[in-house]
Amino acid sequence: MKTHSIAFLIILSLFACCHLKLEACTTFTISKDSSIVFGRNFDFPLGEGHIHVNKRNQKKSAFIMPPEEPMCWISKFGSITFNQAGKEFPYGGINEAGLVIEQMWLSETIYPEKDHRYGLSELQWIQYQLDMAATVDEVIASDSMVRISYLAFSKLHFLVSDASGKSAVIEYLNGKISVKSGKNLPHAVLANCPYERSIRYINATEDSDKATFSDWTKNSSGRFLMAANMVHIDSIKVPLITHAFEILDLVSQGTSTQWSIVYDISKRKIHYKTLEFDLVQTISLSDFDFSCNANSLYIGITEKNISCDDFKIYSYAQNLEAIKHTVAHVEFLNNSVPQEYVYASAHYPETIFCAE
Repeated sequence: MKTHSIAFLIILSLFACCHLKLEACTTFTISKDSSIVFGRNFDFPLGEGHIHVNKRNQKKSAFIMPPEEPMCWISKFGSITFNQAGKEFPYGGINEAGLVIEQMWLSETIYPEKDHRYGLSELQWIQYQLDMAATVDEVIASDSMVRISYLAFSKLHFLVSDASGKSAVIEYLNGKISVKSGKNLPHAVLANCPYERSIRYINATEDSDKATFSDWTKNSSGRFLMAANMVHIDSIKVPLITHAFEILDLVSQGTSTQWSIVYDISKRKIHYKTLEFDLVQTISLSDFDFSCNANSLYIGITEKNISCDDFKIYSYAQNLEAIKHTVAHVEFLNNSVPQEYVYASAHYPETIFCAE
């Protein structure tokens, strides 16, 4: 338990700090005919990280501090995720069933107090859902059993989409979960304001009405408005993936936008580009073996001209090096993260085994 507690603290200390500046991300989902795509911009001071291949049928125990009780589960689905905090703590990703989850900073977030449910850290909650859920409805239903812990420091909200075309915004406001889906989700778009505030902003028809909003709301909900307008274009004259990247380019925050990702949910493919390499690269889930006995694989997010053959076998050493790199190259983390926390965090995947 001591190792778990220390490792959980590193996740909190890293990303409680990191998300203070991770403020300008934008996500959206487009459904056209039989195609469903999900777009995401990641804005942050650092672009390096890893793309991880996560396997099914793995037994995991939650990375959580007392007084929370550690939850155990066996992953049902393999997934591919984008990580900077080390393996098992993703910012987002897609699983074999076509479920996509991405997170964004939301200052207004207040997570639930401790109750009868198990608590997970905010990033492990993402991996848990990719491990266990095939649909948006299953993610929503899991709230009866698991919640994001009140110990979590990073204030996040989430856009979730699945292979049926259903999407949901999940927020934690005033200590309770708030879900927008179906008729309550007129735009499958999310930025960095509470969803309802962004709706009020785009419904403000006069410039004088918009002037009453704060500068931050204008930035965040302005991106929301631009993305929503392009998501709802009836006649898209370019391929849907191209259109999604056009939206991401429109709402980009310049050199702060490190990654632009488009998940082709229908085809189980990931298209992405980075600040360092502006050509779109593609990963297909069908190229990977997600069975538990297969090698755990990863690749650097900023590597160029990749194929599935370029993925490397995961090791504790590279996981440790990735976390060290994040700490060393993000200015406000340099002197705030003890080395013992870094090592404990990197060790966590060593506690995961194939279920019998």
